Amino acid sequence: MTPSEAADGPVRRFSVGNLQVDLETLPWAHSFGAALVVGCGSRDDPHGLEGTAHMAEHLNILTGPPACAPGLPVLAVTEIDRTVFRTTGDPDDSAASIQHLTDIAGGRRGNVTPDVFEGERHAVLLETRRMDHQPLLRLGPLIAAAAADEPGLDSIARTTAESLSGITPADVTRLVRHGYPGARSQLFVAGPPSLTGVVEDLLARYEEHTVATAQPAGSLAAAAQPAGSPVAAAHHAGSPVATAQSVGSPSFVPGGHQARRATAPAVRGLSDLVAVTLLRPRTPSAALGALLDARGPIIGLGLGLGTGKGLRPLGRTTIAGRTQQVDVVVWRAGDITALLERSLPSVVADWYRLTEEPRARLENAATLAGRRDQAGGPSARVRAAAEQYTFPDRPHGTPRAALWKITEGVPDCLGAYPLPLSDELERRVR
Repeated sequence: MTPSEAADGPVRRFSVGNLQVDLETLPWAHSFGAALVVGCGSRDDPHGLEGTAHMAEHLNILTGPPACAPGLPVLAVTEIDRTVFRTTGDPDDSAASIQHLTDIAGGRRGNVTPDVFEGERHAVLLETRRMDHQPLLRLGPLIAAAAADEPGLDSIARTTAESLSGITPADVTRLVRHGYPGARSQLFVAGPPSLTGVVEDLLARYEEHTVATAQPAGSLAAAAQPAGSPVAAAHHAGSPVATAQSVGSPSFVPGGHQARRATAPAVRGLSDLVAVTLLRPRTPSAALGALLDARGPIIGLGLGLGTGKGLRPLGRTTIAGRTQQVDVVVWRAGDITALLERSLPSVVADWYRLTEEPRARLENAATLAGRRDQAGGPSARVRAAAEQYTFPDRPHGTPRAALWKITEGVPDCLGAYPLPLSDELERRVR
């Protein structure tokens, strides 16, 4: 375990194997908060068993130390490249709760009964059926995957009732035992000074367990997966994104990259739609965010024509990967399509020329967000830290906007426009 003082404040940083820890000491705090970000998500699902990472999230919550159960619930969400677990409570109960999170990071999960496993399968199935009844929820990730350079942004949308029905306890165990410890994990803890000793003791035990159970990487992968399995191939390739499956044929996008013409049965009936995507780095960018702001220049194109249904967005979402994220806005095709084809290139070319009003709004929002994070309690601090954390990885491509026509659930690019972002420009709108 190697602790080091952070240069920017009362945050101590530890490193134990693949687990990184930030401990923020708050002398005035009467509670603690902890958030664990594990670099294993839906993109690591075995092919044909989409939803395995989501099942692992549910079961990891249920199988922590018994002392963790009363009064210290763990909230979690499965994302594309990560799974995030959060908990908060009385500092006197912090040891069991933080141990639960370090056990999760180390791939240590207790067994569950068949009844519990089936119960959690049905819980995940209920969440999946929400996408079945609202196909736009699946369409957003499919469009994002076509717009991005980073693979796998459509992985969550590919979970189906059929794929969930095939998942076994052994599938989840393999993913947890070998996908969690094999990925970099980041633990954020905030609370009173008494947490320092608790965290140091737990990390010392974590380090001892890691050393005692260490195996050569080759034998670990071989023991984890049957020969020829997709996940075994991913371990051999050395990257969790190797499990991403190519679907359909590639289509050329004028931005200079190859995008998959990805679709899924649930969205094949969706036609007569048009979408604008904004591809940008996962790290926060006020300047790029302004382009698809609800009162920004692109949304304003449609709203400026009137209040008809065809001119207001049907929906919007942001799909985040490891290094990139894609903002997606969808409209019904019609008058808005011609308007976007005609106007989007010039809007993008001049996007940084913000008027004083939107610039002031962005500056005020950033100031308020900073004050809220600074004044917030331990739970708010670790939640914000987890949301902003990005895994070290090779960056993909440059920011760009693109226009898409959706036919039978397949996004076809009508035009892509690069958005070079200079440091000077970013400073102007912050």
